[in-house]
Amino acid sequence: MADGDKTLPGSLDEPGVRRFGALSGNTKGISPQTEQTGDSAASTEPPSELPAEPPLPRAGELTSASEDAIVDPSEAILERIDLDSWKWPKYFAFALTRMEEIFPTGGIPRGIGPVRELVTEENDFRPLPIDREKWSGADESWSTVGDVLANTFTDAWMVSRDGIALEEEYAWPMKPARQHMLFSISKSIVSAVVGALTDAGLLSPGDLVTTRVPALSESGYAGATIRDLLDMRSGIKFSEEYLKEGSEIRDLFEAVDFAPRTATSANGIKDFLKGLTSDREHGGAYVYRSCETDVLAWICEAVVGQPFSVIASEYVWSKIGAAHAAQVCQDRWGGSIADGAISTTLRDLTRFGEMIARGGTTAEGERVLSGQWIDDIFTGAADSAQVFADSPSGQSYPGGMYRSQFWVPSASRDVVIGIGIHGQMLYIDRATQTVGVKLSSDPQPVSLAHQHGTLAMFEAIAEAVPPKAGSATVSPVASAVDPSSDLGSAAPEAPAPDTSAPAPNTAVAGAPAPVAPAPNAAAAPAAVPRAAAGTLIPNVAAPAAAASIAPQPFVAQPGIV
Repeated sequence: MADGDKTLPGSLDEPGVRRFGALSGNTKGISPQTEQTGDSAASTEPPSELPAEPPLPRAGELTSASEDAIVDPSEAILERIDLDSWKWPKYFAFALTRMEEIFPTGGIPRGIGPVRELVTEENDFRPLPIDREKWSGADESWSTVGDVLANTFTDAWMVSRDGIALEEEYAWPMKPARQHMLFSISKSIVSAVVGALTDAGLLSPGDLVTTRVPALSESGYAGATIRDLLDMRSGIKFSEEYLKEGSEIRDLFEAVDFAPRTATSANGIKDFLKGLTSDREHGGAYVYRSCETDVLAWICEAVVGQPFSVIASEYVWSKIGAAHAAQVCQDRWGGSIADGAISTTLRDLTRFGEMIARGGTTAEGERVLSGQWIDDIFTGAADSAQVFADSPSGQSYPGGMYRSQFWVPSASRDVVIGIGIHGQMLYIDRATQTVGVKLSSDPQPVSLAHQHGTLAMFEAIAEAVPPKAGSATVSPVASAVDPSSDLGSAAPEAPAPDTSAPAPNTAVAGAPAPVAPAPNAAAAPAAVPRAAAGTLIPNVAAPAAAASIAPQPFVAQPGIV
């Protein structure tokens, strides 16, 4: 989400401005960073008293001995953040971990079930080469996993396989218990909620949108189906150009207070959605539009008769073994910003991805989504690849497609991803059961170089780590329903509660990928990293202070906030 009216204030080289990208492991304690050079070296001791204008901490300066100790002296920064400044580079990483302090939020409870425990291994993947021939949009100067991490404003990242945390690191201000804004990875969580309601017989992708939400009958959504919205193939007129004055995404931001309001701003997300019009036939071309996800969340609320946050908890979040609640930002009228304002912890998003990789089940065998719904995400419809290829995104991800609010980035049908602006990614490889999560605070809303670099990084790790001897193989296809069944057909009339029930959830954020540049030379074959013995990560594990990525200054770019 970006406000294109302002330029980025200040350079990250200025005194007192937090440098981005220095990561620390989660199992090594909190020793001071004596090995850093220059003014990036810092003590873990907080100041005895805060000055009137407290400087921002350096990356890695503030760590916690306990995951539960998530309040630190830097909380004073909140006094300097408002609707304009929360997107400034020097505040951005902090704001993304404190959305509940800046905007109204609805909690998505974790439920009372057991936590899916993770086991950690010590690995060093930074020397691994990335495949720049395949992911040609990556910066020409990047050749290794370490290059990607150091240059993409990484706040936290994790790679897991079969419940093993192969790597997990945090940079200030992220911590294991901190929720981080997901931006458009939120869309994939909304998709899971829609899938769960479909599995329960409460709706079907073939249902008309206006049958479920009559309030949209006078809008451009008349005649559109839920499937049209899931695949971004409605005929709605909507521009996702974040930095363009007058674009619909900018109007959406104003409606929900993610950008300063004007005299013509809509009163919340639902008022905004009712004013949208169409400019083409529904069910045709693929065009990335965040508004589609907001309508999906509204449909969920109308069908169940509860706020989206409650529905997301009951049907998905409480079943995946999450250790913490998630949350979704809301507008001042109670509408949920479901398309891009869900926040989760790093580990819990990994647990969500693991459920998708396992075909809709948890490691304990509890089914969250039907195998049919999961299979359909990976395989798509007969024309999904073609309509994607005909779109601008098709040039950036040849052979890929978009299905049910997930990206399929290549001709391989074993990998799906969630993409969020400002550098968020959820990577799911069902063939190897590898899940990668990267949470970032990139000042640029969209960067193909960062997207391709992150994909290349996760792919290199997935290919480098061999399967464990004697480990159980999880079939990526776990359909519990006849796969010949049509996920696009209308469902029988579901016992839908009052369709006029208030819906507090809708969303923002997404990022159609820009055009990819020409391919570059391929990197050398990846080497397998050395792994140490695994140890259990308790729910109170804390990040270490030893930063292993050198801070990277960011040069301000005009027109991006």
